[in-house]
Amino acid sequence: TLFQELNEVLDVIAAGCTSEWLYQRSLQESFSGRIISLLRLITETEIRTDEFYKQSIPTNLNVLQFCWKAVRSLDAEATTTQMRALTYALGIPLRVEVVDKSSTDRGVLVKRLDFFHESDLEKGPLRLTRSYLSSSTAPIPLKQGSYDADLLSSDGTPMLTLLCRRGHCDILYRK
Repeated sequence: TLFQELNEVLDVIAAGCTSEWLYQRSLQESFSGRIISLLRLITETEIRTDEFYKQSIPTNLNVLQFCWKAVRSLDAEATTTQMRALTYALGIPLRVEVVDKSSTDRGVLVKRLDFFHESDLEKGPLRLTRSYLSSSTAPIPLKQGSYDADLLSSDGTPMLTLLCRRGHCDILYRK
């Protein structure tokens, strides 16, 4: 039934639904709860099937224990490990701006993490993650890959950007 509901929502969106309808639909606890469970399952599957994530797991936990504690748990906060896993599994580029606790005389430091796939026909999917300290006034664009044009902006940066502070993430919208 989850996939039927998801298809219904996608059909309504494709037909031109209003943002109010989509907002009201997202408030329906049973629907949003099932979607969140599905996204957690996709995230866990990516983490458990890709060796890359082992380096992000604390040494006192194995992959299954990590997923129980940090992915399945309803009170777990999403970290960059879970964000990377979900965006890679779904093939959606994501920019995460992480506010550093420390500040300098020039302002607050922001660590920028870009998660995106870039297809290479001969080598298969190539996974790249770039991170660096940057000023919010000096963005460094990503190289335009083989994404659908709707997933990257004209300057090659992901359309989806999150601003993360300790314990909280916000969606950033372009002007």
